[in-house]
Amino acid sequence: MAMFSSLDIAGSALTAERFRSDIVLQNIANAETTKTESGEPYRRQQVVMQDIPLSFEQELKKASSEGTSAGTSTEVTRGGVQVTKVVKSDREFTKRYEPDNPDADADGYVSYPNVDKTEEMLDLMAASNAYEANLTALSVVKAMINKTLDMGK
Repeated sequence: MAMFSSLDIAGSALTAERFRSDIVLQNIANAETTKTESGEPYRRQQVVMQDIPLSFEQELKKASSEGTSAGTSTEVTRGGVQVTKVVKSDREFTKRYEPDNPDADADGYVSYPNVDKTEEMLDLMAASNAYEANLTALSVVKAMINKTLDMGK
């Protein structure tokens, strides 16, 4: 049923945006981390998402089998979005002159992460807005399902 596919789509988007928010918050939390396990400053991370396409052919087969076998099709088709990978930024580190810092190089400069807090806050707001929009879409689909069930009474 198309309404249930809508629930899958909105649900996948909510999951992806939540993960994106977690990565942005991790970037903000590590904005001053000058040494990681690798010995270099923390590198900004970004989430790469990809759509999960709905297959028209599978949907057509599913619709025709529901008409003949009273909805006993177990084939699952999805749509929505998924996180495919998290990539590290290759932007240069910020250098600050701090000769007393134990992480300073021979010239007295300390390398700081390539995290721009303003940029991270904007990304967090975008992720929050996308999450809210998908939550609204989920509520609309839920209301449609409830109205449909009420019509059957």
